[in-house]
Amino acid sequence: MRPPDPVVFVFGATGYVGAAACEVAARDEHVARVVAHVRPGSARAESLARRLGRSAPQVEIDRTPLEAKAFAETLEAVGPTHVFLCHGTTARRARAEGIEDPYEAIDLGLTELVVGASACVEPPPRLVYLSAVGTSARARGRYLRARWRAEEEVRRSGLPFTICRAPLLGGPDREDPRRGETLARLVGDPVLGLLGRLGGGRLRDRYASMDASEAAEGLVRSGFHYMTIARVVESDELRRVGVYERERWVPKSQRDTSRH
Repeated sequence: MRPPDPVVFVFGATGYVGAAACEVAARDEHVARVVAHVRPGSARAESLARRLGRSAPQVEIDRTPLEAKAFAETLEAVGPTHVFLCHGTTARRARAEGIEDPYEAIDLGLTELVVGASACVEPPPRLVYLSAVGTSARARGRYLRARWRAEEEVRRSGLPFTICRAPLLGGPDREDPRRGETLARLVGDPVLGLLGRLGGGRLRDRYASMDASEAAEGLVRSGFHYMTIARVVESDELRRVGVYERERWVPKSQRDTSRH
C-alpha cells in the first residue's frame, strides 16, 4: 500500500530554486499540500505571491518568524513529510540587509533552525537540502565550507535526508542576474559542452550550469525517491530522470525511520 500523499514545506521559497521547487511540487498530482515559507519582511514576498498566484495558486504562503519556538510550532501544525531547504543569499544582498557574516548566519544558522524545528515533527519529515557542487570539509572559500557544515547538521539530525549538490545556477529567467556567475556560465558552458562531445560527458554533467526549473525538477525528484535516502546526490545525477521517474515514492517504513 502506498503511503499517504506527501505534504511539502519549502524553506527559502523566495529564492531562485525555492520558488521553482514550489511550482514543481504543486504540479504533481500525488502531492497533497505545498507550503512556501517566506521570511517576514522579505522584499521578494509580493513577487513570489504574484508568481505562485499565476502558476500554482494552490500553494500556501507561510510567514512564520525565524524563531526556533515559532518555527517548530508551525512545522508541527503543518506536519510535512518533506522539508526542502533551498535558502541562501549573496554577500551583496547580505550587506544591504546588515548581515555581517551571511554564510554563518544564513547558510549554516538557518539550516540549524529548520533542522531543529523538523526534529519536533512526528512522524519525522525527510530533509532535502540544496547544497553546492564542490562542497567539502577542505573546500576553498568560506561559502563552500559553510555549506559543508550545514550538510553535517543535516546528516547528524537523525532524520531521513537527501543532500543535493547543484552546480552553478542561473539563466535568462533569473530576476537578479549576478555578473560573475553570468560570465562563468557564458564562458564555461560552451567549453563543457565541447568536452562532452569529446567524451567528457560526466565532467560536463557535473559542472555545467542549471537553470531553476532543471534544478527544482531534480531536487523534487530526488527528494521523493527511496534510493536517495541518506545520500548525497551530485549534480550529474541531479540531471537524470530514468529510474527516479519509474519508482519515486518513499516507502513509509523507510521514510519514517527512527532517529539515531
